[in-house]
Amino acid sequence: MDARLWKATTIIAFSALLLAGFYVTYSFLDIILVAVIISYMVRPAKEKLPFKNETLSTLLAEVAVLIPLFLFLAFTFFSLVNALVTQHALRTVLQDIGTIEETISRVMGNLLQFLGIGETQIAAASLEMLTSRIEVITQEITETIITWAFKLPSVLINLFLATFLSFYFVRDGKNLKDALIGIAPDSQREKVERVITACDAVIYGIVVGYLSKAIITAFLSIIVFYFLGIGNPFVMGVVLAVFDFIPLIGPWTVFLGLFLWYALQGQVGYAIQVAGICYLTISLIPELYIRPKVSGTISQVHPIVMLVGILGGLISLGAIGVLAGPLILGMIVVIIKSYFLDMRIEREDIIGRTLVGVRARMERVNPWRGRKKPSEFQEEHPEDRQPPGREKL
Repeated sequence: MDARLWKATTIIAFSALLLAGFYVTYSFLDIILVAVIISYMVRPAKEKLPFKNETLSTLLAEVAVLIPLFLFLAFTFFSLVNALVTQHALRTVLQDIGTIEETISRVMGNLLQFLGIGETQIAAASLEMLTSRIEVITQEITETIITWAFKLPSVLINLFLATFLSFYFVRDGKNLKDALIGIAPDSQREKVERVITACDAVIYGIVVGYLSKAIITAFLSIIVFYFLGIGNPFVMGVVLAVFDFIPLIGPWTVFLGLFLWYALQGQVGYAIQVAGICYLTISLIPELYIRPKVSGTISQVHPIVMLVGILGGLISLGAIGVLAGPLILGMIVVIIKSYFLDMRIEREDIIGRTLVGVRARMERVNPWRGRKKPSEFQEEHPEDRQPPGREKL
């Protein structure tokens, strides 16, 4: 066989295998993405452990990070279920959701009457169109609630699989990096190493950005719900923080639930006010600034690129695009910088820098923190203590 024909045949066969592999793993991509996020949460803990055995250090880091995380998720889940069962909120929403349609239609009818166009053909057509849209939306909400209730077991299974995969990502991540660098030609290995390091900074920045936003969401939620007098502010803050870290859910689901709850009681105006205030102060403003700022600072990518990635990914890819969008755009930027412009981009350890800053502030407040005071030193070394009026020569 001719060498060129053999090479072409090999390329075609390998391309077919790649397509087949992508087809097999396509439905598994969300689990892989969650596994990558978990691995970037576990890896800093592993790097702090003094053990040389990779398997042991990875296992201990997984336990140290994931057990508190899962306990946090369990607390959130049971608090939410307890609230729904105690208030009979879910059953009320599903049974009386038609009341919301009638209330909103009545409010819009009164508004049209106030504007003096309530009896016109345009007003009738507008009201009919609005009513049909509200019916579609309420039906979709009902279907979504029921669908998520039945999907809960599969979500738990996927979370377990992602946790299992993250163990291998953390343990064998360095070997995978070395293998990718080794594939490249000798003249390109330095550039490939820079690209991998830069992409690592982007992923790390996105994960830390989401964690930071979730923590800030918790504090803002506690403050806002305390002043609004809604529920238990601490529990609401925990629930919103967890929902904010999960792109497939998001804090908007809580705001929608509050809107439905108050609208069912005939307080449509108050429901709109509560949902609007919560969305603006807890979700929208921090989403537009905090998450892109933190992710961009760590990965050395301008925050506007991260923001465009978040918004563009959400519009084009749905909920998963909130993660995939900034990841794709961020990697494009750092690849251009590191490969074509020969810039070295490394992740900025913003967590470690924050901890050092907190420790420095604590030492300024208490300069003897962690050190022995002179009186304690003299008690341990009485031979160095001098009688009054005498100095040691």
